[in-house]
Amino acid sequence: MVKSSQRRIRDTRYAIGVDVGATKIASALVTQDGRILATRQTETRVNQGAESVIQRIADEINALAAQTNETLSGVGIGVPGLVNPNDGVVINAVNMNWKHIALREKILPRLKRNVPVRVENDLRGAARGEHLFGAARGVNDFVLLSIGSGLGSAAMVNGSVIHGANYFASELGHFVIDPKGRVCTCGLHGCAETVLSGRGLVETTREFLEFRSASSLNANDLTPSGILDAAHANDSAAIAAFEKMGEWMGIVMATASAWLNPARIIIGGGLGLAAFDLLYAPACESYARRVIKGNQEGVELVRSQVDSSAVGAAALVL
Repeated sequence: MVKSSQRRIRDTRYAIGVDVGATKIASALVTQDGRILATRQTETRVNQGAESVIQRIADEINALAAQTNETLSGVGIGVPGLVNPNDGVVINAVNMNWKHIALREKILPRLKRNVPVRVENDLRGAARGEHLFGAARGVNDFVLLSIGSGLGSAAMVNGSVIHGANYFASELGHFVIDPKGRVCTCGLHGCAETVLSGRGLVETTREFLEFRSASSLNANDLTPSGILDAAHANDSAAIAAFEKMGEWMGIVMATASAWLNPARIIIGGGLGLAAFDLLYAPACESYARRVIKGNQEGVELVRSQVDSSAVGAAALVL
């Protein structure tokens, strides 16, 4: 039995995935069927500059590569922001203060093993992960919405993740849904991210608290996790805020359906997954009222099934 198991492992392709965030670098050694064999995590330390961060990424890759003698299919690196995957260049990653960083070119000579490296926007990597291992298996047309501190998105059409002429395609977080709405971090007014995000949830809850004096929440001390706990405890202001958030989510879903006609809409991100049950009903109701008649047939709203962001990055080279 042991020998049989070892043969299967030897026949399995491996890849390394790296998810680079503003606060942490998460990496994993992954098999071609999505099993995680080893993981690592370290601080990004953006304040030390791009060269330092790049060396830390390389160190994590080298440490994982040293844990196997098997052939590696390659290394996939997911980075937030605007990325040119053809050249492996991070054009602009605002939260890391990176502009025109030739990441693939800088990483390759620092690696101890000769492997191909692919650099991509983190959400597009996550979409590939969902397609190979998660909620989009068997589906070639889907949209991924990642709800966290902001709103990220990616889309696959006819089996290919879309990029656009300048790599801006599927940026639903900055689709303007309320021209007179809140100011977004990008400078526009009423972007979807201003309401469909952790920050948006806090602002919406604060607005509802003006009319609900019986709430257990304090308008001056609000956090997404605190609002989530309050909603699960049947706090009226928290529940109303999530219902409003679900309404906005339905609008974004209907917009995505009008443009791309996906078979599935996948919800991910820390807040999206934690609040999925609270958002599901109001989002579906809002979506049904706004989508073109006939386009709603067969569309599924489902949770993300890829547990690690690094797995999505590994999918870039599997």
